[in-house]
Amino acid sequence: MNTEKKIGVYDANVLYLIGLILFISLGAFVQERDFTSGMLITQVFIIMGTPLLYLALKKIDIKKTMRFNKLRLKHGLIIIIITILMYPLAVTANALGMLLLSLIGNLNIPQLPMPTDFMGYLKSMAVISLAAGICEEVFFRGFILTGYEKLNKRKAIIISAVLFGMFHLNLYNLFGPIVLGLIWGYLVVLTNSIYAGIIGHIVNNGFAVTLGFIFSGLQQQLQDNATTSAGASVELSTTQTFLVSVLVFAFISGITCTIAYFLVRIIKKDLEEPEIAYSSANPYKSEIVLNLDEENDKIVKVKYGLVKYWPVILGGMIFLAIAYIQIAEIIKLGLI
Repeated sequence: MNTEKKIGVYDANVLYLIGLILFISLGAFVQERDFTSGMLITQVFIIMGTPLLYLALKKIDIKKTMRFNKLRLKHGLIIIIITILMYPLAVTANALGMLLLSLIGNLNIPQLPMPTDFMGYLKSMAVISLAAGICEEVFFRGFILTGYEKLNKRKAIIISAVLFGMFHLNLYNLFGPIVLGLIWGYLVVLTNSIYAGIIGHIVNNGFAVTLGFIFSGLQQQLQDNATTSAGASVELSTTQTFLVSVLVFAFISGITCTIAYFLVRIIKKDLEEPEIAYSSANPYKSEIVLNLDEENDKIVKVKYGLVKYWPVILGGMIFLAIAYIQIAEIIKLGLI
């Protein structure tokens, strides 16, 4: 009889609430004092540290739970391309969210401080891309997703993605992270390797930081050209701007997502090869990805029922409270 300790839904929910409370208290405090060092402290000690400490205290196999399994170089390179191709879809999702918000008032979109020099760019890449990419994947695609696999793989991917989006505590940046969470969760389950999510997350954030750095450098030049150019310019409302953004990026996403789909099929085809899929040395083969233990799942349901969801319900209430404040601000700005 297998008596190996594993995490479940209740573990995932408890850790999510702990991480969320630490994020909005200690994390906000250290980031307020200094954003760069505060972000690094938040990522390493709160977001990555809490699940590792939780597993260590409960004496649960960290490597197996977190899926620290080898990822083939070929698949890693494909995941890099897939992530870049899926970036327009995430932008579309966020633009759609802001389009809906613009219908009720004026937006006050919070912005991450963008680097204005090369050293600042390197620091942002280290913290926002590298540190966040590793730590957040350990938390969400490592711990949270694995815990929810007691339900089934599809529900685990969806729920962990939604919780990932809510964890940002920002209505302006809600749907994009959910979309990306779905993509990375699927790739992690497909390959049974957390490195699939880490690579995707690092590439996505690094791509965003790079674009921000480039655009911040061009912004002043564009403003100068706007003040010296002759003739009338056509100004669009915020709602019209986001509507155009949604339409443009949705069109681009249709093309890029199609290409990404065929790249995913390459990975799936590789994993279906007999020498890979059924080899005992296959790093992707794991009982976590195979059929769930139905008897154990029944025991979990009987033992906890809906009670096991109270931590994540409380976390959802925290998110809704912050969302209410943001919506009230949007409405107020629209009345001014």
